Amino acid sequence: MLARNQREVSAANVCYVEADVFDWEPPTTYDLVFFGFLLSHIPPTLFERFWRLVDSCLRPDGRVAFVDEDHRIAHYDDVRIVAGVPVASRKLADGREFDIVKVFWEPRELATRLDELGWDIELRPIDGGYLFGTGVTHEWSHRT
Repeated sequence: MLARNQREVSAANVCYVEADVFDWEPPTTYDLVFFGFLLSHIPPTLFERFWRLVDSCLRPDGRVAFVDEDHRIAHYDDVRIVAGVPVASRKLADGREFDIVKVFWEPRELATRLDELGWDIELRPIDGGYLFGTGVTHEWSHRT
């Protein structure tokens, strides 16, 4: 996907990084951090760590935004618990099959967890079983 995006975007102001998100450290801070279809793949045991990383990427007054699948489409997957982690199987076009982490968040449950971690996130269901979130840390929420 990185190579495809580089071909299609080809912009000098875009930096591409391939890394394990839990080993990566941001080289700078940003006004906005956006991620799409990633949150549902964060293991529950790493949820807090992930949000600390997002926070470390933001400038003061920075915002976060994300989109992902939510609980309304969970019935399409055969999610099972393996070693305390929700997983689903995915079969690729070449026939290989993998187990992936798959957490279908219910908006109120996600909002509560994020609030406990110091985030002020507005969650909005989108047609088709998707969830859009945007917000700031509590530290900056009084300014927005």
